[in-house]
Amino acid sequence: MPRLGLWLHGLAGRPGESYGSLLPRLWGAGRAERLPAQSSLEVAGRLLGFAGPLPAAALLAAAEALPPGADWLLALEPVVIGGQTGRAVLQPAGLLPAEDNQALLAAAREHFADSPWQLESGARRWYLRSRYPLDLQTPDPETVWGQEAVQTPAQGTDARSVLAFLNELQMLLAAHPLNLARNDQGLDSWCYFWPWGEGCLPAARPTSPWTHLIATQEELQATARWLGMASEMPAAVAPDTALLWVWPGTWRDPATAEGFDAQAGILRPWRRRARIELYTGILARGGEVERVRLGPASRWAFWRRSLPGIAKRSGNW
Repeated sequence: MPRLGLWLHGLAGRPGESYGSLLPRLWGAGRAERLPAQSSLEVAGRLLGFAGPLPAAALLAAAEALPPGADWLLALEPVVIGGQTGRAVLQPAGLLPAEDNQALLAAAREHFADSPWQLESGARRWYLRSRYPLDLQTPDPETVWGQEAVQTPAQGTDARSVLAFLNELQMLLAAHPLNLARNDQGLDSWCYFWPWGEGCLPAARPTSPWTHLIATQEELQATARWLGMASEMPAAVAPDTALLWVWPGTWRDPATAEGFDAQAGILRPWRRRARIELYTGILARGGEVERVRLGPASRWAFWRRSLPGIAKRSGNW
C-alpha cells in the first residue's frame, strides 16, 4: 500500500491545547499519538531513519562538497542584529562577497591555528569542524529568526568552550579592517554567528522509510540527496511509493490554508489508495509532536472546523 506522510512543520499547539486533540480537532478524524521530540531537527531525524536529531551541519557540508567524513560539524549561520519595533532581533545575513569572505576566513584560521577545531566556509555559511564529538545541543535557527537573542544558544558540557570560541571569533572579526570599513559606511559588522545543526554523519547510512521527500528546507534537501531519495512528486502512485511532504507554513494563517488548497490537488490520487500520516510541529508545552494515521477509506477534509481568526474551510482532497 502506498504511504503518504504530511509533516505540518509549522503547526504547533497553543498554550492550553490538550495533547492528542490538535489534529483530530482540525480534521475530525483519526486518533492522535504522542511522539517525543525536543526539536524540529529531532523530528526530522526520527522521520528519516536517523537514531536521533538530524546532523544538519554535516549533511549541509556534504552537499557543499566539504566531505565531513567521521568529523563532528557545527553550522555557523551568519546573522545580523536589527531593530524591529524597539527590539533587537536576529536575522540571517548570508556570506559577504567571495573575496571579503575569504579574507575574514583566512584571518580567523591564522588566529585559531593552534585550536583543536577547524573553520571552513561553504556557499552560505561557515562550519566548525572537530575531530572528536562535542557534547553540545543548540536550538533550531527557525526558533530564533525574528526573535530577540535572549536564550542561551547552546547547552551541554562543551557549550562553554564553544561559546567562548565564538565570542573570540566575533571580537576578532569585528576588529578586522573589512568590518571597520563597513562601520564607516554605516553597514552592519559581519561578525555574528548562530550555531546550530551539530553532529556527525552515522557510520552506516540509514535506510529511510520514505522513498520521496518534498521539502523547502535546505538541510532536508541535503538529507534527501545524501540518502538517495527522490525529491520530486512521483508521476504515479505505485504500491511501494512512500512520500513525505514537509509543509513549512504556520497553519494559523488563512493564507497558508489557501496555499495548501492550491497544491492539494496534486495529492488527490493518494486519497483512496494510501495510508496517510499527519504530523504536527512541536506542541506548545514542548517535548512532543502529534501523529494521526488515516486509512484509505477515511474521509479527509481540510480545515473541517473553524479556528479563531480563520474562516471555516471544507473540501475533500
